[in-house]
Amino acid sequence: MKRLTLVALFLIFPIVGWGSDSGFLDDYSILEQRTGDAIDRVYIAPGTEERLADYDAVLVDQPEVFMSPDSKYGGAKPDHLKMLADSMRLALVERLQEDGGYKIVEEAGPGVVYIRWAITDLYLKKKKRGFLSYTPIGFVVHATAQAAIRDVWKKIDMVELNIEVEFVDGATGDVLAAVVAERGARKTDDQEQELVSWEELDATINTFGLRLRCSLDNARIEAGSREDCSQILVEPVTEES
Repeated sequence: MKRLTLVALFLIFPIVGWGSDSGFLDDYSILEQRTGDAIDRVYIAPGTEERLADYDAVLVDQPEVFMSPDSKYGGAKPDHLKMLADSMRLALVERLQEDGGYKIVEEAGPGVVYIRWAITDLYLKKKKRGFLSYTPIGFVVHATAQAAIRDVWKKIDMVELNIEVEFVDGATGDVLAAVVAERGARKTDDQEQELVSWEELDATINTFGLRLRCSLDNARIEAGSREDCSQILVEPVTEES
């Protein structure tokens, strides 16, 4: 897999000058607001439902990480951000591959859905007891990484972030769909702080993966037998669960 993201760059050269929309997606004006869903804003291109039958493979890029310019804590260890990005990618890949699912490929081309995505506006808050300790990196299985991920992100608060995803035709570059999920909230005069746990973030990624898998499956069966993919919701699983 060609890694297009050097996570450490975002620590040295933070992204500044953007508002609530980071600039990662090509066009935010096409997104429609949703209520009562795990995904807050959605765009689905006309004809996408029919086109999905033409795809039998998925290219899942490593997610990019954009720090919020006004984050209370502006830094993080590159290895820990890479662990976060790698674990997100592995979670999505597992959902697409399980039970004889879809091929995961390393190059775009005909019959390939290319997923480009990012964590944007990542607002961090350092805990009083100290920042991240050293944790060995190199996990290759998503399930194996969970304990270490939880340990790392117990030492820092993720206050607010967005997950932005584009699903792109691997041959033409056409945007098939785009989604934005907003998580957490900063404390304001009208809003209590709502932290984002790793479990909540992981559940959101798994929801994305299962909904894409469902949409690809639906395109291959009769309309009357199709599942309502928008109803798929993975709940966070905590250590106590």
